[in-house]
Formats: sequence, C-alpha cells, structure tokens
Amino acid sequence: MTNITPPLLSIVIATKNRQKYAISAIESILSLNDNRIEVVIQDNSDTDELNSALSKYSTDKRLCYRYVSKPLSFIGNFNAALELSKGEYICVIGDDDGINPEIIDAALWAKQNNIDALVGSVSANYRWSGTGAPDTLFTKMTGSTLTLAHFNGKIVNQPIESSLIAFMKNGGTNYLDFSLPKLYHGIVSRECLETIKSKTGAYLKGLSPDIYASIALSCVVKNVIMVDYPLTIPGVCAESGSITEGQIKKHSKKLENAPHFKNRGDYTWSLEVPGIYCVQTIWADSSFAALREMERVDLIEMFNKYKLYAQIIFADTALAKEVINHMILGNEKNKLQSVFDYFHLLYALFVIYFKNFIVKRSLGRLLIVLHIRRLDIINNISDINMAMITLEKYLNINKFNINEILIRKKE
Repeated sequence: MTNITPPLLSIVIATKNRQKYAISAIESILSLNDNRIEVVIQDNSDTDELNSALSKYSTDKRLCYRYVSKPLSFIGNFNAALELSKGEYICVIGDDDGINPEIIDAALWAKQNNIDALVGSVSANYRWSGTGAPDTLFTKMTGSTLTLAHFNGKIVNQPIESSLIAFMKNGGTNYLDFSLPKLYHGIVSRECLETIKSKTGAYLKGLSPDIYASIALSCVVKNVIMVDYPLTIPGVCAESGSITEGQIKKHSKKLENAPHFKNRGDYTWSLEVPGIYCVQTIWADSSFAALREMERVDLIEMFNKYKLYAQIIFADTALAKEVINHMILGNEKNKLQSVFDYFHLLYALFVIYFKNFIVKRSLGRLLIVLHIRRLDIINNISDINMAMITLEKYLNINKFNINEILIRKKE
C-alpha cells in the first residue's frame, strides 16, 4: 500500500455566488510553483459556473474543488470545506482574499518547531474596485488599491489563557485585538482542529466561523506565535460582509434578519447577548457558543457585558435604545441596579471612545503624518493576483523575509 504524503498547508476557501473574486484568489495561489500547498474550494453557489472556469486546472493535483448545490449555512459551508482539506496545517481565507506566498515557509517553520498556531498581522489589505464604501474622516475609499500598513516583524509568544480572559473582559468581541489563534487568516495545525471535532462533533459551530474557531482553538492550542508581518491579504469587495453590514438599515437589524441563520436549523441565541443583528453581537454569541461547547463556562463568568454594550453603541448609535432595553431588562423593581448599569455603560463608552478614536485613529494618523509610522498605498491593482505579486515585490525591495524574521529569538 502506497502512503500518500499530505500537503504541508491547505488554503481553504468556502465560496458562494462570488465567482469573479474566487477565480482570482484561486489562480493567484495556483500560480505558485510549490507542491507543498493545496487549494481547497467548497462551492455552494447557485450554479457551478466556477467549476467551468477552473477546468483548465483539472490536472493540477493541488486543487481540490467540490460543488454542492443544496443550500448550506455559513457554518455548514465552512465545515464542508474543512472536511475536504488534507494539509498538516490549515489556513482559511475568504474568496476575495489572497496570500503572501511566504505563508508556506511560515507553515514549515511552525511544523519544524512544533507550533500549533501562527498568526500574522493584518497589515496588507486589498480593496477591490466598486465597493461603494463611503470615505472616512481620514481615509478616501479608493478601489483597486493595496494598502500596506506599518509592520516590523516582531514576534510574540503570549500565554493563551491570559489572552482569553482579557478577551472576555473586553466584552467577547474584537478578537483580532488579542493574542489568540486564528483559523481565518492564520495557520493552525490539523491536530488541533481534529481535537475540537472529536469533542464537539464538528470543526465549527456557532454562527460566525472565524470567531468560533478562534475561541474553540484557544481551548486546545498549546502555543500560538504572533508575528507582526503580513502572511495573507484580506480583501474587501462590494459583497463583503463589512460592506453589506454597513449598508443594512435599522429596521433590518432584527436578529431574525441575520443571514447567519439561513439554512442553519434550530439555534439557541445566548441570553447574555442583546438580540440585535450586528457584527458585535454575532461575534459575542459565537464566542459563548465556543466556550460552552469546549466546556469553558468559567470564562463566561468573566464576561464584561458593559464593554459589549458600549462597543455596539460606538459602532452604531441607532442601536442604543435596544441595547439599553436589554441592559435594564428585569431591573424595573431595582432602581439602584439601573443606575449602576448606566454608570458602567457610560464608563465603558468613554474607555472605548478614547481607545478607538483618540489612540487608534487620531494618534495613529498623526504618527503617519509625522512619518513615524509607515503607510503605503498602491493604486491600480486590478485583482488579488496582482495584489499578491505587488506585495512580493514590496517585501523584496524593502528586504523583508519571513525566514529571517522567524529565526529570531521569540520574546
């Protein structure tokens, strides 16, 4: 019997009705002359148009494609994608995203050093043309643009348990701000994913694949290395969740309107989370789902509900009334408790406003203006394939190399 050596790294994409973006993402990865990688595509589109577009890669054994016409939920589509993968390490990206080819060397380093999870920084971002996103106070939302924020290659190995506690004390949201393992735009060993599946019956549960995976993995991963270096290229297109979420009208933010419930079947929403459809509530609910599935209810007791409430209101003030109604529910006979709740909510709002607007936005912009922090914007990048090529050239010109960075002594 012949033993087939599994690929080192599986790049996994679950897609639905976004063929023009997916084909660019797939072609960019398959253009790499490297047999250590496989590209796994789970397609739940209304038609198999993508399959036809990929026919020219029919002899490329690195491509694993499956089309499922039966409608699947977000979670169902991602679970089906992970089932197809065979790599020793796995990285999930969106169908409008790309990779830095050095991610393959990073996965090899993780294997050689017995690292369960490796996370790069979100410092390279690509904006497809025609997103329709409004300009911000500091940023003009120009399409076909690769943005390269400041990164320095710093490596950090922080205890996962303390990061989990800090995450829950932050309201169970904004998980990207914490030193936690990431399956989405991160590298994770298959062994850790199989441990989750054997314990819970599936790789992913909850409603949001990225946050559920991060919290569930945090309960089994022994070590996670954070490196301030772009290993992937997150993309934003007109159909991206971050864009469509911002276009949702107030009356559509009822929980039952969340697309995450579509084809999901029966689902129990966490009572601790306001019944509102927005990024913050979906993430918080999936965090609770992961902790309960992994039998870490002790961490739920550290949840700071006021931080969650404040972050919802900070992101969308139109939701303030619904958040406050949830907060004071059951306090009709306890006026003192209501006053206590209002005080803590106001304090949480102040902290979040200071941290996000004063520190992150204003100070960050000042550092860029003073040329203390680097920000490079490259225009006229037609697609994610060109974004990958441009990132490679940028790293070479600036003498960045992931292998040289990873051999540094971990802090």
